[in-house]
Amino acid sequence: MKTFRTNKINLKNNIMYRLTFLFSMLIALNANAKINNNSDDLNSEKSRLEKILFNNIENLSSTAVDISIIELIEMEEAVELGFDAAKYLPENFNALKGKYDLDWNTIELIEIEEEVELGFDTAKYLPENFNALKGKHDLDWNTIELIEMEEEVELGYILNKKIVCSL
Repeated sequence: MKTFRTNKINLKNNIMYRLTFLFSMLIALNANAKINNNSDDLNSEKSRLEKILFNNIENLSSTAVDISIIELIEMEEAVELGFDAAKYLPENFNALKGKYDLDWNTIELIEIEEEVELGFDTAKYLPENFNALKGKHDLDWNTIELIEMEEEVELGYILNKKIVCSL
């Protein structure tokens, strides 16, 4: 009959594995408790806001809300630059002075054409007496018959399905 005999090396490794497992479990449980604690704070804040927003939503009628009774409050925050900008501006400086003085009708726009340099003579590669604009106005659009083609397009989804999204 064979007996199992533990020597000191196996016993030492066995204890190390058990300690490693024990400490890993303690760290995992501690992290899990910390995460659950934070999520409880977020969930309670979320539920508090939901109660404020949707309290007695079943009792509300479907009457339209008058937009004029809604008051919009714009929060203006002061921007702190860390220095006084007025020291660096001229006296009586007005950033908006001349804003509407510009008359766009008096300004003449000039299109600057840039000449393209290809690095070789293109005439060598074209037929003799070549004219790129020849026949430009020869086409009579009134003699051309346009045909509209109807084609069925398969988009791959059903339009009548309802999509329900819940939070």
